[in-house]
Amino acid sequence: MVAGTAAVEAEREALDKYLKDNNVEESVQDVIHSLITTKPDNPREWLLQKLEAELSNESQDLSESDLHRLFTTTRKITSEIVPQDAIESVIKETLSLLNCDRVSLFVMDKKMEMLRLYASNLATPIMVSPGQGIVGNVFNQRETVNIPDCYADSRFDKSFDQKTGYVTKSLIAVPILDFENAAVGVIQAINKMPANETAEQKKEGVVGNRAVPFERNDEKILMHLTQHVGIAMRNAEVYREAISTSERATGLLNTIQSLSQDLGTQSMLLTITMHANKIVSSERATVFLVDEPNQQLWSVSTDTGQEIRIPKKAGIAGLCCTEGKVINIPDAYADSRFNQEVDKKTGFKTQSILAIPMLEDDAARAAIEKAAGKRKSLVTPEQLTAKREDEREDGDNVIGVIQMINKVSFDGQLEIFDDSDVEVMELFAKFVGPKLAVSSMMAKRHAEPAERREADLALGKTPDSHAAANKRASAAGLMVLGEMEEGDEEEDEGPVA
Repeated sequence: MVAGTAAVEAEREALDKYLKDNNVEESVQDVIHSLITTKPDNPREWLLQKLEAELSNESQDLSESDLHRLFTTTRKITSEIVPQDAIESVIKETLSLLNCDRVSLFVMDKKMEMLRLYASNLATPIMVSPGQGIVGNVFNQRETVNIPDCYADSRFDKSFDQKTGYVTKSLIAVPILDFENAAVGVIQAINKMPANETAEQKKEGVVGNRAVPFERNDEKILMHLTQHVGIAMRNAEVYREAISTSERATGLLNTIQSLSQDLGTQSMLLTITMHANKIVSSERATVFLVDEPNQQLWSVSTDTGQEIRIPKKAGIAGLCCTEGKVINIPDAYADSRFNQEVDKKTGFKTQSILAIPMLEDDAARAAIEKAAGKRKSLVTPEQLTAKREDEREDGDNVIGVIQMINKVSFDGQLEIFDDSDVEVMELFAKFVGPKLAVSSMMAKRHAEPAERREADLALGKTPDSHAAANKRASAAGLMVLGEMEEGDEEEDEGPVA
């Protein structure tokens, strides 16, 4: 009897020691607390899922259910090839895969050398510096960051939460690497939601207050996912480049075909403007010609057919004309030459500007001199020839400027004009410049400035007097100038701004 009691006592002591050494009581209390807090419809199934998740976190391998969800997600993401569709798919599928409140995808824009931020809570993307905040550190160091409590981490910037009222509790960010192990982006998930959260619980309180930390298993899932996201982004970029190349080739061929016809200067201006806009996709494009007698740049609006006139030395187009050099501005508001007042008046936002000079060659000069000698002109053939000889000493003469505003990708995203854009537009300018220079209507414009305009006839309008037309043309120039200097706001014919 005594021996039996001693054995029971020994067994009890061994059990107490086991419970104490392995924190069994604390673990059971944690499980019960989680069960009571979550209140799942099926406690047994919930406990099994929780156990599986904990085991998966301890293991380097994903569970069968996680692998199945990951496979389903990657299949949907990699099936998209259009860049914007691929991005939307990544964000949508990651939200579901990690059961979190928000997902952000940062994609490196190599042209702008900035991270383009796409997020589940943003209607349009924004640009972010590669060295900014937690994401910038993840991008540069190529290391995963998992923060269970952002407000307790010194790296977290609280200013966004303070402005919006949103509460960021947990955060995980994983770099996206290409096949050369270089960072091409970052995927970030915010505020992981409790598993099996009921509809009533989702409506209660602030999201951040209900959020739980991302687990080790979430890290592994996201690290696997980013490999496929990198592939999807690369495929989308190749598709984007293919579409861009095809559009440029088509635009150049259409230009050659159109200019083979016998067109007047204004018709040619409209044609060149439309083709230039397709070759290098932009929100606005204007082709200016130099009017030497009046010291102006003039063009024709593609929307109304109305003549547009601006001072020859005004703004970016004037500077390009004066210097005869390409001007490429990636950020107009950071350039002192850009006049922001025009954007404020019109409501249009100018981001990037590309201005290409059009130069006339020897054949074009000869043709214009010949045309000038055949009709009464403001400039005699002798004066024109002497002027050409003087200009030859300084190089080719600028006869016009092609100005593009706001480079746009085929899926609608704002970009900047790169070297390939400059190269193709210089080729375009070399082709169309001489065509404009030898146009019979160009010489006719200098000789007969009051002649009825082609664009007015095409639009069914009757011409006004020369002074009234010039006044309207100068005012219309404000809409396309976008960067006119304040000192060039008036001309003899009327106000430009």
